[in-house]
Amino acid sequence: MKLGDDVDLVQIANETYGYVGADLASLCSKAALQQIQEKMNVMDLQKDTIDVELLNSLVVTQENFRFALNQSNPSALHEIVI
Repeated sequence: MKLGDDVDLVQIANETYGYVGADLASLCSKAALQQIQEKMNVMDLQKDTIDVELLNSLVVTQENFRFALNQSNPSALHEIVI
């Protein structure tokens, strides 16, 4: 899935202090799933396949990352907080 032009990786890096590799992978997955959920209304779920043009139109945005960040917690800081 493509990364949107509005995505600020430096800002995301600053907001993910304490995140380990698995946390970052989960963050990216959540952001991508959020983008897919936004496009569900234009997907024909009755078909066995998804149109290539629709797949190519999926772009993860900064807003998708913001949504994912609100649902994520860094594993590395978990023990410190407890």
